[in-house]
Amino acid sequence: MVRLERLEALQRRIRQDDVAEMAKPTWDLVRGAIQGGRTDEALEFLDYGCFEGKMMHDSAVSFAEMGLTYLARFGEEEIEKLFRERYYPVAEKWLSDTPGVEESLYRCLEYQRGHFAELTVTEEPDRYVVRYDPCGSGGRLRRTREVGVTKKAYPWSWNKTGVPYYCTHCSIMLDIIPIELRGYPIRITIPGDKPEDPCIHLFYKKPELIPEEYFTRIGKTKTIK
Repeated sequence: MVRLERLEALQRRIRQDDVAEMAKPTWDLVRGAIQGGRTDEALEFLDYGCFEGKMMHDSAVSFAEMGLTYLARFGEEEIEKLFRERYYPVAEKWLSDTPGVEESLYRCLEYQRGHFAELTVTEEPDRYVVRYDPCGSGGRLRRTREVGVTKKAYPWSWNKTGVPYYCTHCSIMLDIIPIELRGYPIRITIPGDKPEDPCIHLFYKKPELIPEEYFTRIGKTKTIK
């Protein structure tokens, strides 16, 4: 609340100082304050820019979720069809451009930083573990309002019911399609059962180390030993 009040005060100050400032991109205001040596003002503008970005981001995620929930009225299987069409070429390009485990880890973390996620990363002997509390898209969304969820268990919902339709794109894009293309996933997703639960991503350092259960839960067979 304090931060929001500070940002609202900043808005009022911009309007009072110079109405033309209202038309300038926030990041130009940040840059101008830095160049002018006004550090505190630059930090305020930076906070406000993040506030603006997060607000627009969350609105777009919410709209996408609403569209998926509407689509599911025509059959939940339509969700898989849509995500397959959308993410098959994306996964193909990902595997071509970002083949390594560490490269994929960095890329996923970059996305989640862009989603304003709350996350931690730890390294274990056989894998990297990323904990989102919450992730910056579906995780944060389901903590703010009710979302559409799977009524049945499907391979693309990790063989679970009650999975947000929005979140199943992780299964299709990063688990299922990569297995079909090269025999193992980009990462393993362990979604939270409840909105307050964290979401976990596992990046195994070698494909042969991935437990078979992470294949069978999405209807696949582990072929790399």
